[in-house]
Amino acid sequence: MKIFFLIFSFIFLFANETNTTEINLTKQQISKIQKELSNNSFYLSYKNYIDYQKLQDKYNKLKYLARRNPHRYKQKLLTVQTQLDLLKENENIFNTLIKLKNIPKAPKIENPFEIFSAINYEKQIKNILNQNIQTYEEFKDTLNKLKELYTLEKKLKIKDTQLENMIKDFELIDTIYKKKLETLKTFILSQKEKIKKEIKNQINKLVILIGIIIFLIIFSFILKLIMKKYIKEENLYLSNKIINILTIFIIALTSLLFYINNATYIITILGFISAGIAIAMKDWFMNMFGWFVIMVNGNIKVGDRVKIYLQNGNVQIVGDVIDITLTRIVIYEDVTYTTYHKNRRAGRIVFVPNNVIFNNPIFNYTHKRLATVWDGIDITLTFDSNYKKAADIIKNILINQTKRQVAATKSRMQRLKIEYNFKSYNLDPRVFTLIEENGIRISAWYLVISSSPMAYRSQISGEILDALLKEKDIKITYPTYKINGEINIQKEISEKPY
Repeated sequence: MKIFFLIFSFIFLFANETNTTEINLTKQQISKIQKELSNNSFYLSYKNYIDYQKLQDKYNKLKYLARRNPHRYKQKLLTVQTQLDLLKENENIFNTLIKLKNIPKAPKIENPFEIFSAINYEKQIKNILNQNIQTYEEFKDTLNKLKELYTLEKKLKIKDTQLENMIKDFELIDTIYKKKLETLKTFILSQKEKIKKEIKNQINKLVILIGIIIFLIIFSFILKLIMKKYIKEENLYLSNKIINILTIFIIALTSLLFYINNATYIITILGFISAGIAIAMKDWFMNMFGWFVIMVNGNIKVGDRVKIYLQNGNVQIVGDVIDITLTRIVIYEDVTYTTYHKNRRAGRIVFVPNNVIFNNPIFNYTHKRLATVWDGIDITLTFDSNYKKAADIIKNILINQTKRQVAATKSRMQRLKIEYNFKSYNLDPRVFTLIEENGIRISAWYLVISSSPMAYRSQISGEILDALLKEKDIKITYPTYKINGEINIQKEISEKPY
């Protein structure tokens, strides 16, 4: 009997010790979970919600009591009201615990450059979705810990009503959380599909636009080849320039029409641009308009020899037009009489604004292929020279030297009669005899090729000098003075003593 009692006592003590060990282990697990929950954002948010509800209940009680005794509870009521206002974000449990980041508005893809922003948007919403999923996993983990805590407390027969209510609220929120997360996933998928479709449309539009641009470039190239066969060489540069500008304009306009669907919007933009150019960029606009006038009337073309007066006539430029852009005329300054007499230098590239045609005279020496101009040489003879003989010699030299120029100019003038009203014209060399203070001046005028007037002047001047110097009764003079009477000139020699 004693042995049986001892065995029973030993079993009881062992079971009691085992039970105690299990209880201690359970308590340790509870303590561990509670410690983890103390740093859990969802758990703390719920606690804040509970505290807010308690504070709300307290406010309602104080409000009821303040009706009976306002002086006693008025200050307390105001204090609680202030606390409620500060903690108002904890009023709604769903907004407190369902921590879903909102999806930003999708960008509108209206041109190829916005494709890059669309790709970045796809990455952005993907990251937001991953963050929301991760946040939900944290919420789910919190719910599991709460259930585990409830199970452990149940083992210890601990009745925790607050924990039970918390689990119920978390389970309800979990259901809503899942639905919201699924809705968010569906929305993100639809946004991705929408963006992919818009990117595809923009790529298709870009391919079509590139195809149109390539077609326009090839067409302009073929048009240039055709015009090269049928247009005169002097007009070829201008025609190529016009084709290039029209091609660029059509490409720019096509690009605008491709990416701006609202025609009224295009007109408004063009109106604002035009007004801005007209007001803020008047000179640039006038240069553009000057270019348009030059292109339309054709009075100045590339290759023409022109003379332009600038700065109220203080600057004179004579040279060949080598380019006409939207904003300026480019002139290569040549060696001419203006260079010799005024500038004393040549060979410069001169950039003249196109608006100069509205304010300054421009002399075109080669207008309508009229390649000659009148040039003159003046020679002064003494009063006792045979001026008639000198005039005949000079005229014969000019006739011999200018036969080709006269014939070519006559032919061209006949053609120009169709366009201009030439009543009469004499293209033969002209020699005039004029009386001046210091002698008889012979002024000789002749046609010369506009591109090389100085060379002709030099050649003709040399022949005239050679011919006149051979004649004994012809004397070339220059400003001199004649003194009548006797002049005594005494030379004084002074010797200095050593």
